[in-house]
Amino acid sequence: MEISIKLSQSDYESLRDGTPHGSAAHEAIDKASRIEHALGGVLFEGYSISCDEGQARAILDAARRCCPHAVRDIEKAIAFAR
Repeated sequence: MEISIKLSQSDYESLRDGTPHGSAAHEAIDKASRIEHALGGVLFEGYSISCDEGQARAILDAARRCCPHAVRDIEKAIAFAR
């Protein structure tokens, strides 16, 4: 199952910095795509991380440690993919 996690730039940077190099989560984070789009006149700038469920769960665990305000967005992305 492919999961797409959308994060703000600051959340992305916190997760990238807080995830061990060489881990499955870090590999997915490193491959993230930069996104910019407007929704309702509001510009969103951030990153989209495409990953499988195992990587998403590892990213979620990392977020709980180093970026707790991203946890809800990651949980929603996992639930949406099901």
